Amino acid sequence: MTGSGNIHGFTLLQYGLVSYFDELAQSFLITMELYIVGLVLGFSIGLTFAIMRQYGGRIFSRIATAYIEVIRGTPLITQVLIIYALPVAINMSGIASLPLDWYYYYLDSQGRIAITLNWPILSSMIGLGINSAAYQAEYLRGAFASITTGQLQAATSIGMTRWQSIRHVVLPQGLRRAIPAWSNEAAYLPKYTVVAIWVGVMEFLNMAKTVVAKTFLSVEVYLIVALTFFVLITLVSRFLEYIHNRTKIPGV
Repeated sequence: MTGSGNIHGFTLLQYGLVSYFDELAQSFLITMELYIVGLVLGFSIGLTFAIMRQYGGRIFSRIATAYIEVIRGTPLITQVLIIYALPVAINMSGIASLPLDWYYYYLDSQGRIAITLNWPILSSMIGLGINSAAYQAEYLRGAFASITTGQLQAATSIGMTRWQSIRHVVLPQGLRRAIPAWSNEAAYLPKYTVVAIWVGVMEFLNMAKTVVAKTFLSVEVYLIVALTFFVLITLVSRFLEYIHNRTKIPGV
């Protein structure tokens, strides 16, 4: 038993897995960028389409329904690839000349360039946000639909406009009611960020693949990835559960 442990420890030391922790940490930060921006962008778009579908009348409701059904009915990876390739297609068509070689970076502790934002990362953020918006819109719409029409009628009877009724009556209740269902999307989205690997983003899983190719420690590296995602998603779920318990409407 002792000999086996020593051999395993020698393997980790020999291939220098510890020396890659900085790069794994940097790639995890990119994953968090994708996650946070995708979630916030998805919420902003999703909230808009949820209101449109529930209260937008015939025209806006159909527009919102079409968006939600198309996005939910097509693979996330194809959406990210289309967004990523769109500027290239525009440049090739001659319509415009869009720069694609821009990037923002910082120097890490060893003086190496660490890219924080470029077109592959941005296109992945947009793709994740657009995809997440379709699912978030349905979670939010379901919560809005649970608000009785009598409350809107009462708001109208005291002189509120339709928008004021939505803003002051529907949103405060609906957003709180939506947290349990909406938390599913917040918990799933970190795992979806791995699609960015298809457009060359050096996110957490992509960096893990690179480390495996250099160290051949596939089990150890992928176990680190799995445990990291597990801890992240658990923390997100517990945090949202706490928020829900603090903000939920008594008796509802």
